[in-house]
Amino acid sequence: MTESTRRSFTEKLGLLRELDLSDGLADADVAAIGHATTMTHCRPGQLILSPDDPPDRIHILKQGQVRVYRVTPDGKQLTLDIYEPGTILGDMRLLGQDRLPEAYAEAIDSAVICTITPDELRRLVERYPIIGVNIIGYLSRRLQDAERQLEAMAYQRVGQRLAQRLMDLAARFGVPVARGTLIEARLTQQELAEMIGTTRETLAHTLADFRRRGLLDTGHHRVVIRDAERLARLARDGEPG
Repeated sequence: MTESTRRSFTEKLGLLRELDLSDGLADADVAAIGHATTMTHCRPGQLILSPDDPPDRIHILKQGQVRVYRVTPDGKQLTLDIYEPGTILGDMRLLGQDRLPEAYAEAIDSAVICTITPDELRRLVERYPIIGVNIIGYLSRRLQDAERQLEAMAYQRVGQRLAQRLMDLAARFGVPVARGTLIEARLTQQELAEMIGTTRETLAHTLADFRRRGLLDTGHHRVVIRDAERLARLARDGEPG
C-alpha cells in the first residue's frame, strides 16, 4: 500500500467511525467495512444522485451537506430537504424503503460520500448484526420525521410549520454565535418555502413577522435564531408566548 493510499484509507476509517451506523463496532471491524466501500469527494454543486443513476447503489453521506430535490414538469426544482452526515441515499429497498422517484441530490458544499452495493451491505449486516440494529434505529427516526412533517402539513399553520422546521435545522446544523444560534445550511427563501409547503411570498411575510417579534435574524441565505425558547414554544403550541 503506497503512502497516498494509506492516507486515503486512514481518512476513510476516520469518517466511518463518525457515522452512527458504525456504533458498537471494533476498529478492526470498521477497517473491514472500509475495504468494502468506495469513498468519493464531491465538489459544491456536484450531482450525487439522479433518476438516471444505476439502481444498485447506496450512498452514505459522511461529510458535508446535500440538498435533495425533485424537478417539476415545468422544469422547476422542488427542494425536499437538506441532509447532514449519516444520511443514506439511493437504492434502499434492502432497508425497507423505496428510492424516491425522480429524486436528485447535490452537494451544497465540499462533501464526502461512501458508496456500497445492496449485496455488499447485506453481507456486512450478516457479518456484523449491530449494523442492522443501527440501520433499524436510523430508519425509525426517519419514519418519525416523515410522520411529523405529514401531520404538520395537514393540521398546522405556516408559522408553526416554519418554527418547527427552523428548530429541526438548528438541531442538525446550528452553531452558537453571539446573537444566538446560526443555522449553517445555505437556504434560499424559495427552498425553505418548498420544505414547509408554502409560497415564497407567504414565507417572506412570516419571516418578517418572526424578525419583528425578535425570534430571529435573516440575511445572505443565513438564519440566526435569537430566541430559541419562544421559537420552540411556537413550534410546539402554535404560539410564541
